[in-house]
Amino acid sequence: MKEINIALLSRPRTQAILDGRLKPEGLPIHWFSISDPLGWALPAAENDRSITSGKFTGGEMSISSFILAKSQGAPLFALPIFLKRGLVQRSLFCSFNSPLVSPEQLRGKRVGLVYSNSSMATWMRGVLEEEYQLSRSSPQWFTLTPSSQKTHVENRLEEIPEDFVEEEIEVWEELDGYAHKLERRELFLVSLLEKGQLDAVVSYKTRIAADKIRPLLPAEDLFWSHYQKKGVYPINHIFVLQEEIFRRIPNIGEVLLSTFKESRKLWLDYLPNDKRGAMEAEMDKLNWDPFAYHLGEVEKKDLLPGEWVILA
Repeated sequence: MKEINIALLSRPRTQAILDGRLKPEGLPIHWFSISDPLGWALPAAENDRSITSGKFTGGEMSISSFILAKSQGAPLFALPIFLKRGLVQRSLFCSFNSPLVSPEQLRGKRVGLVYSNSSMATWMRGVLEEEYQLSRSSPQWFTLTPSSQKTHVENRLEEIPEDFVEEEIEVWEELDGYAHKLERRELFLVSLLEKGQLDAVVSYKTRIAADKIRPLLPAEDLFWSHYQKKGVYPINHIFVLQEEIFRRIPNIGEVLLSTFKESRKLWLDYLPNDKRGAMEAEMDKLNWDPFAYHLGEVEKKDLLPGEWVILA
């Protein structure tokens, strides 16, 4: 049977699969383990192109790129395995001494992004509009990467100077459960924020351990307003496979979904005791598990209508 190549980011919820502790029975899968969320294919969008072009049979993909690929006829299907998700308000940062205390104050302000059409940027624009009545063109958006599609939002393209000196900034992904360092592009955005050349940045990291910047919203409870009103808990990354795999191996969806659910149960084996509080607090607040890997009512609200998610 032809080998199936799958790429996944390394995190406690997937580690039992990546280290071989769990093996989908009867499937010739080769797992590509990636520890850095951007390091497996830079720029990050390159991973999505690798999947759609056939370099990988499947793997983790941003949901915005997946929906764009499907709209262009890519032969991909997804399973209800939502590998990265969370409240986007947590990813909006300003300088430590900034007077900003609400996204409503971003009207006319300069906001930095790595990708203009990333899942995080797309969710952020939607939440700013729905929750804070901030039209998508109200802030001045600055991006480091040209958009791969036409957009109604004007973005100003920034370039990183060759002489830019990187300063390491530690990051802790609270819900994903791993520590790493900001990569060069986000470090540059943070440097512009610190210099006052940007008023805010949308970072793809949940928490940034830097003493010069802070979350724009000053209190945890404020992150939850949009979810409490709309019942939307954003999905950023989804698991996808080439369409022909489902035809060639009819039960692959059921087997993979079961494997990921088992791996989810083992996540505490890979997470230090002192790092478990954030996920436990999140589930207490939600009163459900956002990584249960099923298509529930909240997930249906998050996703566009369509037949591209296979219910194994």
